[in-house]
This record gives sequence, structure tokens and C-alpha cells, in this order.
Amino acid sequence: MYINSKHLQILHLIKNNPTFTLKDISEILDLSQQHIKLYLNDIYEEISEKNISTLKIDEVLKEISSFKGTKKILRKSQQFTKNQKVFYFLFFLSISKKINFSTISKELDLTTRNLNNYKEIINNILRAYNLKLFISSKGVHLLGTNFNLRRLHYFLFFKFLIEKDYLPYKFRKDVLLKIELKNFYKLRKDIYRFLTLLHSQHSPHQQATILAFFLTFKGNVKDKTINQISFENCLKYKPNHWKLDFFYEIFCFLKNSSFKDIKTVYIYLLFNIVDTFNYSRVYFINSLDKDILNVQNIFSEYLGTHILDESIFFPAANPWIYYCKIKQLFFIDDFSLVNLNLEHIPNSNVLNMTKKIRKTIPSFTIFEGIFLWFILLKKEKYEEINVFVFKSIEKNIIPMIVNEIYKKHSIKITKSFNSKEINQYLKNNKVDNIITIENIKIYNTNITVKNLYFPVPNYKKFEK
Repeated sequence: MYINSKHLQILHLIKNNPTFTLKDISEILDLSQQHIKLYLNDIYEEISEKNISTLKIDEVLKEISSFKGTKKILRKSQQFTKNQKVFYFLFFLSISKKINFSTISKELDLTTRNLNNYKEIINNILRAYNLKLFISSKGVHLLGTNFNLRRLHYFLFFKFLIEKDYLPYKFRKDVLLKIELKNFYKLRKDIYRFLTLLHSQHSPHQQATILAFFLTFKGNVKDKTINQISFENCLKYKPNHWKLDFFYEIFCFLKNSSFKDIKTVYIYLLFNIVDTFNYSRVYFINSLDKDILNVQNIFSEYLGTHILDESIFFPAANPWIYYCKIKQLFFIDDFSLVNLNLEHIPNSNVLNMTKKIRKTIPSFTIFEGIFLWFILLKKEKYEEINVFVFKSIEKNIIPMIVNEIYKKHSIKITKSFNSKEINQYLKNNKVDNIITIENIKIYNTNITVKNLYFPVPNYKKFEK
């Protein structure tokens, strides 16, 4: 049985969300139901050693969700995917510049013939780093400068750190478990301090970015490092668009942290990462094509028109849109939320919004949608005061109605009043919008009145 990382991802999703149907899994993972069925067949037959033909798909899902030790069983059988073979090969090629075909064939079952099938994918990646692949009967050579080889190595490290929970054991053993660090605890603490200094999001992706950079560009005894730059000479490294106080704050931190060991020739790359996290330059907005404006408009449909404010949207969204571009180039398989309980996701606004965005940016998934949704919710303008007015509704169900209005329309209600009380309230208080779900006449024309539909729950019918 051919078991790969996709089987493990689907397994985790089922284990943590045992009520999900085949349709739910298909929509969340953006795979056809037929493809999901094939993966479920593989998982069931691998763990039970039985044929699946006699079971309905709902029974298969139930069996898989309740079976114990499933992950351990699948891990033992897990093999490299075709893409994993290519990126494993590229990673070690970026270190040694040359690999013999005998080694490739033994480790990865890659030959001149099947490597040619991946030539287009490989060349698209290498072209971005001014590198070239040369294949001969003796082996494979990677042609380019040491600097560009290190940059490729850095992005591949980042990819593997993101995917680490679903990589085959040999992959993790050869790439990740061989990492040698004197004080990993201090480095991890310094990464957290660095992101805090930048007022950044502390996402696993940003942590992986900094860790991959450190592992790739740290120096040794012979190299000149940040630690050796004096404060008198540091200004020549300052980006022109950075404020002086901000630069000194960053530089002082670097000299007194694990990052003091970074080679000075690569310090500007670290500053580029800072810019990527903060998007302090207009250049970064322009470098992400006009698709981002479409994403902004879609988010505003679900979260409100305040999202159209560039100061709210771009700093939050640009790093994620940029990340989607990196995912597309390096075929990054990111399932960072697959271990969570995703209750209500199949019927959520987030899923519907993600489907719209995916038409513009195919690599934008439900996981980016969830992350960005919650980040932008924090940016909501709470100074807008919305009150809910009712007349013929039982008062004890008002909180539930208000909650449904927020979920369906992203309108946050400040207070709720019976229609008889609203005029007195308006005399002494500021109100921006009046929300109602009944035909109530409001005579103050200076205030916007939004008459919404009653939010009737859509209950599922239980089969007897």
C-alpha cells in the first residue's frame, strides 16, 4: 500500500473532527470527493488489513476516527511523494553542488529519465535564484554562485520546517534531526523576542522563517559576523527607508542575541525579512500583483467596509499573500491547523470566503483564511456604535439573535432596546446604525437603519 503525507493529513483531520462528512473533508482540503475516497480506502485497508468494498463511506469514516494507533501504523508505511523526492534531492544538491546517479537511485529511486519529468518544476525554482541544473550520465550538477545556493538552501529549509510533521522519517532524520545547535532554547527565546520587537504576528510561519535563516546564514570562526560590527560602523548597513531609532533598536538586539553569529554579508537579507513582516515599504505592495486588491474586496464583504482602509488591511494581509506565492513556487504542503477541532467550518463564512479568494490565488487555503480572518477581526473599528431594536421578540432570545447577526453579517451590536425605549436613548447617546429584524419605523433620518432577515437556524434532519 502506498501511504504518503496526504494520508496522514486526512487522518489527523478526521481524528480531530469525527463528525465531518466526505463533503466536508473534500471542501476543506480542496480535493474532489473521489480523491478523498481513494485516500480513505488506503487508510482503512492499511490499519484494518481488510477490504473496504462492503462498507459505506460514513462507516469507513467512523471506523478510522475510532481506530487506535492509526498514526503509528501509517508512519511505518509512509513513503516519499514524488515532489518530496525532488525537494529532498534539491536540498542536498544545494549543499554539495553535485550528486551521483548511483546515490540518487539508491536513496530516492530517481533516474535520468524520471528526473527529466520534473525538469520544468525544478527549472522554475532555480530560475528565481539564477541557478541551473546540468544532467549528465555521471550525475547531476547545480551551477551558480555560493550566495544563490545558500538562498535556495534557506527557502528549502523553510519549506521543510513548515512540513515537518508530515515528512517521511528518513526525510526528517537526514534534514531536520541532524541540525546541531549549541543552545536551541536560547535561540527559540531570541526568535520570540525578535518578533515581539517587530510587533509581528508570531505565526509558526514567521518563526520558521527566522529559524531557517539562522540555520542557513550563521557564520563560523573564519567569517565576519554581526558581533564584530562596531556601533560606529553599523550605519552603513542601515536601509535608507528605516528610521534611525528603529535601526539602532534592531541592531542592538542582533548584537546581544543568538543572531550575533549571522554573517555580515547576509545582514541585508535579514533586514529584507523584517520588511516582509512589516511591509514598511510601498515596494512590497506593488510586488504582490493586483490580485491582493481583489482579496481585500472579498474580505470587506464579510468583515465590513473598514477593511478597505489600507492601514488596516495591507500590514495584516500582505505577509500571508506573499506566503501564498512562496507556497506556490516551492509546492509547500501546509496543514498547520489540521490538528485543531474545526467545528462549524463546513458551514462557515470563512470557507465561503476562501473559495472566492482561491479563484484568484489558488494556493490560498482555508488555513490562511482562518488566520487572516482572526487577525483582521482584531482590527475591527469598535468606535462604530450599532444598537439592536426590537418590538415583538421575547427578550431572553435577543442575545442569541445578536450573536447570529454578528456571525452572518459581521455587525457588532453594542446594546439592545425595545422600540419604545430607543427615542429616549438617542437623546443622550451617540448611535451610528440601528439594526432590526422587524418592520419598525424609526423617525430619526440622521441614523442608518438596517432591516435584516430573522436569522432562522438551519437544523439538519436526523436520520431515524
